[in-house]
Order: sequence, then C-alpha cells, then structure tokens
Amino acid sequence: MAERKVTITDVARAAGVSISTVSRVINNSTPVSPDLREQVLCAVRELGYQPNILAQNLRNKSVAAIGVIIPDIRAPFFSMVVRGIEDVCFEHEHTVLLCNSDGDPEKEILYAEALYRRQVDGIIFASAWGWDFSDHIEELYRRGMPLSFINRTLSNLAVDMVLVDKTIGNYQATRHLLDLGHRVIGCITMLSSGGATQEEVRGYRRALSEAGLAVDESLIIAATPVPAEGRLAAQKLLAREPRPSAIFARSDSLAMGVLYAAWEMGIKVPDELSVVGYSDANLMEFLTPPLTTVRQPQYEMGARAATALFERIECNDLPQRQTIIQPQLIVRGTTAPYKGV
Repeated sequence: MAERKVTITDVARAAGVSISTVSRVINNSTPVSPDLREQVLCAVRELGYQPNILAQNLRNKSVAAIGVIIPDIRAPFFSMVVRGIEDVCFEHEHTVLLCNSDGDPEKEILYAEALYRRQVDGIIFASAWGWDFSDHIEELYRRGMPLSFINRTLSNLAVDMVLVDKTIGNYQATRHLLDLGHRVIGCITMLSSGGATQEEVRGYRRALSEAGLAVDESLIIAATPVPAEGRLAAQKLLAREPRPSAIFARSDSLAMGVLYAAWEMGIKVPDELSVVGYSDANLMEFLTPPLTTVRQPQYEMGARAATALFERIECNDLPQRQTIIQPQLIVRGTTAPYKGV
C-alpha cells in the first residue's frame, strides 16, 4: 500500500497552530512571530512535509494546465469523467480548464481555439454525441497539440482514444429484456450525425435478430440525451399500439425521462414497463425503483484518458492508441419478467 502523503493539516496539528498559520510560514505571505515560525518549521522537518508544486506554481502565476471539453456539464456521466481527469492532472501538477460545449460544434471549435491560445499542454475531448465534424481537431493536431478522446473516434490521427464498446453494451441491454420475455422493445438512441447512433442500433438489431424478431423501425427514436427529451420520446413510444413492454434508453438521463413519462401516464415500473438505461451515472441506484443500466466506468475512463495524454505530452510521436473498455449490465429494480397484457 502506498505511503500516505503528509498534508498541511498534519503539519498544523503537529505544530499546534492553524492551517492558515502553516500556509503563511510556508508561503512567506504575511509576517509570523519567530516562535510560531519555528514551531511550524520544526513540524515540517519532523513529518517530512513537501509543499505541493502546483500550489507553488499558483503563487508564481505559472500554472501548467490541461483543457477539457465536454458536451454537457449537467450530465452525471461527465462529472465522474472529469473527476478522473482532475485527479490524474493533480498528480501531474496541472490544473484543469473545463469547457462546456452544449454539444454545439461551433462552441466546441471556439473553446478549442481558446485553449490553444491559452497554451494548455494538452486537450481532452469527451464525446459530443456523435457529430462528425473534426476540422478544428485536425488543425490542433497539425499544430502539435497533444490530444486525447473519450468515447469519440478519429481514425486518421495519431491520438489517444478511450472507448466503451457501445455495440456490446446496447446488445447486453436488449438481450436482458429479451431474456425476461419482452418482445416489443422501444429503443431511444442518442441524437447524432452518424457513428454513435449506428453502434447503438447495431447492438439492438443484433439482439432482436438472434431472438428471431424483425426490427420495427417505429420503435427506434433518436433524442438529445437529457431527461426532457427522454420523456417526450417515451410518450411517443407508450402511446403507440402495441405498446412496448420495455424501453432501452441510451443514457441514464434519457432513462430518467422515460421513468417520469411512465409515472405521468400511470404505467407502473417494472410491473407494466421495464426500463434499462446506460452509463450507471451517480445516484442511479438510489432512484425508486433503482435503475437497471449498462455501466460505463466513468472515473476510470477519465483517468485513463488523462494518463494517456500525459504520456503523449512527454512524447508526442506516439502512434494512435485505443483503449477499449467493456461495459457491464447492472440489473436493479426497473426490469422484470414480461407479464403479458
């Protein structure tokens, strides 16, 4: 087990002074009496305390930084991704400059240029719901900016990509519902310009095909991954005949919208409707009932993307590297065997 790092709080306790007094002594920021200074310095020596270099850089206004662009700061998935990135960056004595693009290509382009002009050491792009415009990324690459991507594929550039096998994840979700006896299964995919949606539908189609079922295209709806859009998509699906007995939503945010729509319409989950989400975002296990979902290890994805980026910062001549992470179905309370009409 790694030895615990001595903190400024440890020094304050050992010296019998406040944390702010320790900070003033270490930083030489404001005068401290000779006796207090000696108490603090004695504790520093005894504990072997090493001031954080990031903190020193902040004082010197020469802070190394990594840029991170995400499509939706509200989404629980991205909060955990950013946490993984931030922890790795802190270990490498870098700050994180976080930009929220709202899934808007123009906004992402502007943020990418701003981060480049800010002279960040590298940029991490989290998925932008599948839109394919990449001219700004190719320009950053030509300029020599180290780049790393999460759930976003760029086949023609020597960059790092951390990806979850979406086809397998969507297959697992649909297969689970089929194994429970459901045969009319709605699929709410994430609205995008191409690749991501095709992966989602591919896994869904494969599971239905293996079960000997034809795909009903009217059961597939694309939506922006926010609860309000999931609600609208679910209302459409639940108003059709025959009504789906199960819905797979390609994000937990969409799944929350499905649950809300079912509640509004008086449809009981899971007795009358089974629901599967995707991501296993924070707090999904505390819904009533807890959400069955396909887990993406969000923190791990962020940490791996950041680790790969720092390796590329050290050597930007590395080849393209892909880390493929397998998703995992987490069965909870929103799915149940089909009970018939």
